[in-house]
Amino acid sequence: MKQVIGLFDSEIDVIRKIEDLKVEGFDPAQMTALTKDADIYLTIQNRTKASVETAGPSMKEKIKSMFSREKPVKDSLIKFGLSEEDAENYHREFAKEKVLLVIDEQPPGTV
Repeated sequence: MKQVIGLFDSEIDVIRKIEDLKVEGFDPAQMTALTKDADIYLTIQNRTKASVETAGPSMKEKIKSMFSREKPVKDSLIKFGLSEEDAENYHREFAKEKVLLVIDEQPPGTV
C-alpha cells in the first residue's frame, strides 16, 4: 500500500518535500510523484532520485468516461496502489494539474 505524503501545486514544492524526506531518512527510490504534465515529470525526475509517473487517463479512457461517467483518474490512482478512500480524496485535485507525492510504506531510517 502507498502512503500519501501530500498534494502539491508545483514541481518545486514536490522537490523540496522529497529533499526534506531524504534528510529524515526516507529512501527517494521509495517515493513516487504522480503528475499529468510531462514538463513537471521531467523536472522532478531530473532533480531527484524519486520515481515519477503519469497517472492521467489516456485519450481512450477520457472518451470512454464521457459516455460511462467513470472516473479514469481515480481508477489510475487505485491501480497505482492508493486505497479507494485516498483515490477518491485526491483524484479531483490531481486532475487540476497538481502533483501527488506518495511513498511506499517504510519506516524512517531504513534507507
